[in-house]
Amino acid sequence: EITIADKKESVTVEEGKYWQQLGTGWLRNLEKFDVIIKSPGIPPLPELNAVKDKLTSTTQLFLESVHEAGSQVIGVTGTKGKSTTASLITAILEEDRRDVHLVGNIGIPTLDFLEHAKQGTLFVMEMSSFQLMNLTVSPHIAVITSFFPEHLDYHVTLKNYEIAKAHIVMNQKKQEDIVFSSNVNNAKIIAAYAVVKMENRREYGESDAPVQLSDTHLQGKHNLLNIAGAWKVAEFLGVERETAIKKFKGLAHRLQSLGVLHGIKWINDAISTIPESAMAALATFGDHVETIILGGQDRGNDFTGLGAVIADSQIKNVILFPESGVRIKEALEKRVHTQDIHEVDSMAAAVKLAIKRHDRERKDAICLLSPASPSYNMYKNFEEKGDAFAQAIRKA
Repeated sequence: EITIADKKESVTVEEGKYWQQLGTGWLRNLEKFDVIIKSPGIPPLPELNAVKDKLTSTTQLFLESVHEAGSQVIGVTGTKGKSTTASLITAILEEDRRDVHLVGNIGIPTLDFLEHAKQGTLFVMEMSSFQLMNLTVSPHIAVITSFFPEHLDYHVTLKNYEIAKAHIVMNQKKQEDIVFSSNVNNAKIIAAYAVVKMENRREYGESDAPVQLSDTHLQGKHNLLNIAGAWKVAEFLGVERETAIKKFKGLAHRLQSLGVLHGIKWINDAISTIPESAMAALATFGDHVETIILGGQDRGNDFTGLGAVIADSQIKNVILFPESGVRIKEALEKRVHTQDIHEVDSMAAAVKLAIKRHDRERKDAICLLSPASPSYNMYKNFEEKGDAFAQAIRKA
């Protein structure tokens, strides 16, 4: 028998097929179950700690199953860069006609692909800290792109977040492999937990990218590291397909150009959920950014560095959403700055303001949505926020 337990009062499932335990009593009688599969986003509640010996996850079950089937898993984690790196690895391997599947945190459920698990199959798996924590098995190849403070509302401390991420390497066998960014992005913090042999630890930097950024569809110097990481994995697997990198179109909501309208080039970087990613976006476009739209759920991130970057820039307009917008404003106002600061409560208002404040004499002006904060206070996720941005532009 299968029971679905959910804090919500109702769930969409085939009527009569499963038992349901919903609403206020969703965690009752957990001790009666033989196995409890916990969804990644559920925090470590006291009720779950009492039955921890029965807990597992879809990630754990997937890894156990594909290991038994003889498939190889390339796990990719990092505060930023994991989606692009995982997608690039997959594109390169597909170009070489490998039997490869992209799964995991990128929005593709792992268990949907269990039937494909067999000897010789490769799974490229994007792995979040929520999916990694408490795992007792790790991927054959672990890729670490970066490490910055994030999700501290869930993990509470940076050390807890670090340990959760480190599960990508903690349970590897000594003959398995780890690939990590060597010179920036703090990936070494997670790599330090590795148990594999020294000769199985592969570092990469921007110089390992086999192509120039100008030869690709990607923007931003940080993408050189994503390319380099993917290439290092491909090299290890005996694949060298530069054309796949050159053809790769990039992912939506990541420095995505939405075209030119009202004399403004619109850039959707809704994936930006930490100050470091917004600073990377500003470094990409430099003085072309006329307006930046920031703010979202306040997770307590430090905006001091972002405030300094904006104050020293040629940005004309700073448009802020609640909740974190207030704290971004405070960080900026601690600096001598020339930017006009505006607070809004809707995407439509933000876009209309960017158009109203646009200098018609400028021919290269960019309006950049790079929130530096999660979107959950106003939107379901960053994708919904990015889509709202695109829709507001079309309607303006």
